[in-house]
Amino acid sequence: MTVGVFVFFALLACTFVYAGVPHDVQSLGSSSDINNNEIQIINHENENEQKPINEQFPTAVLFGRTCGGTIISPTWILTAGHCTLFTSGRDILAGTNNTENGSGLRRRVKRLVIHPRFSVGPYWLDADRFNIKEVGARWDFLLAELESPLPLNGKTMAAAQLDDVARHSPGEEVGYAGFGAEEHGGVMREKMHVMDLEILADEECSNLVEFDKQDMICTRGRPPRYDSACNGDSGSGLIRNGKILGVASWVENDAHECRNGAKVIFSRVASVRDWIKEVTNI
Repeated sequence: MTVGVFVFFALLACTFVYAGVPHDVQSLGSSSDINNNEIQIINHENENEQKPINEQFPTAVLFGRTCGGTIISPTWILTAGHCTLFTSGRDILAGTNNTENGSGLRRRVKRLVIHPRFSVGPYWLDADRFNIKEVGARWDFLLAELESPLPLNGKTMAAAQLDDVARHSPGEEVGYAGFGAEEHGGVMREKMHVMDLEILADEECSNLVEFDKQDMICTRGRPPRYDSACNGDSGSGLIRNGKILGVASWVENDAHECRNGAKVIFSRVASVRDWIKEVTNI
């Protein structure tokens, strides 16, 4: 089935995994100074310091107003393939932790390239009626080429390196930043949030029908918050030490709820590193 047909069915959907309902985003200028006082959160590297979220995750962007994404070069964004079901992906917003205050930088998208093996589950079906717990996607990757380069400064905007590790050790601490909703079916948040996760052994996700270790990474929130993910966090990058390990794809029982402690599945970047480099020449 073509992506175009998927988009048609997505418009009929009453249930979806990650892609969010867009908030009323105000018109933004092409660029402006970043207001670093909008949001502060404990720095992962030093709990006694506080930094704005967009400085902790300068690689994170808002993609098409309903998904997250990750800067991988001045002209390329990596996000989830299934985000094409919910947004045209015509622009991105980078360098800000707030979609409503006029900060950050917008860039229009020139070209979208979806992974050739991408496939997705039945978003348009009634999850309760058909007893669907999760709506997973395989090879859930999308590359977006920008019309003009982002002025990466290493502070509020930076490019993530592509992970090349085939398997990460269980317990490794990772995280992502995005604008996803607070509850299932809710609207996108105005302010960026950070979720602290850890990598799980593949076996811990073996009970999830849609999970496949070939192209997926299994994670769960770390104590005490046991963060998870929700509508609109799709496409957000799983980051560790400046590298992107995965792309947010789906969540345990995501056809019905968003809840702390639910396992979060990311598409494994190392499994498509060669494809990304071939398309982008980075």
